[in-house]
Amino acid sequence: MDYKVCFIQGDWLAPAVWEKFERHFKACGYACCVLSLPAQGEQGWYRVLHGKDARSSPLKCLVDFYAEQIAAFPAPPVLIGHALGGLVVQLLLDRGLGVAGIAIAPRPPQRVFPGILSLLQILSTRAEQQQGMRFLRMTPAQFSRLMGYPASRQTTGPLYEQFVGTVPKSLMTTVALGVGSRLLFNHERGPLLLICGGDDHVVASSVVLANYLYQRRSLAPTDFISLPGYGHLLITQPGWEHVADRIIEWLQRQLGRF
Repeated sequence: MDYKVCFIQGDWLAPAVWEKFERHFKACGYACCVLSLPAQGEQGWYRVLHGKDARSSPLKCLVDFYAEQIAAFPAPPVLIGHALGGLVVQLLLDRGLGVAGIAIAPRPPQRVFPGILSLLQILSTRAEQQQGMRFLRMTPAQFSRLMGYPASRQTTGPLYEQFVGTVPKSLMTTVALGVGSRLLFNHERGPLLLICGGDDHVVASSVVLANYLYQRRSLAPTDFISLPGYGHLLITQPGWEHVADRIIEWLQRQLGRF
């Protein structure tokens, strides 16, 4: 059976950040798509978070948005998400959506403390008013120090211009507080792989490990990979091919069971 791979947009970064992974997976025979917001930037966030049920938590609105798209597929896809997208992958698997999931440097679910670095990032980022909402905008210096590490400022500068956007403050605050991210860790779901960078300054490897220790309560296959020398941008920093190949190897083992 052929499985479709869906890459899920995370926080701060534009969908174009998946271009390298998408080409690599297609070269390995996978059909791919990137699940992104209905429009670029602030307008897209506004349409998702102020859609059908504005009373829901921002995170639930986002997960509902992706769930509707995935439910329309003819067969459950493989879900791959980075940062906030990695948390969304876990929440979608918990709903029974997706044949397997890969969460890369994922924001943690409820019951897993996000870590001081993550909280400081949200609290120290400048907020601005757009579309009747408050959005957080990371500066180039913040991006280089947190998300771009361990690369140099000269290397991360072009990445900032190409990929970094704004993210709703209400969404990031609820994620940091664990609102709307409760998981049933012993719930039946598809296989899950959690990956972290050993030098991640946004989602520390210890946070991803704590997430894994909860997730492995499930009877479904659950694995954890820590990659020394990698920062938060595992999907685009030098050596990203190794990350993609590790995921493909894991997928081939898991999908062979079905």
